Amino acid sequence: MAFKLTYSDGQEDDYDDSTQWVVEDGVLKMGREADKWTVLVSPSHWATIEVDQDKEASKDEAEDQDEADGKAEDHDEDGAADRAASHRN
Repeated sequence: MAFKLTYSDGQEDDYDDSTQWVVEDGVLKMGREADKWTVLVSPSHWATIEVDQDKEASKDEAEDQDEADGKAEDHDEDGAADRAASHRN
């Protein structure tokens, strides 16, 4: 999964899906293969890791929006029926 690493000095680096990583005891371990780490970053040298979940988040947001749209349509239809009934009376 792609991620962005922010170092303690503010520098940011983006890594793609081909980079494997894990944090153990505060040490960030990275490499092309899991358990074959080629880069170790001390806890004092990195600040944050932001995992790129755009694909998954976009899918979840689309599902949430579909649900919200469905509820809005139901509400609109009920509201229109209520308004039509009140105009007839």
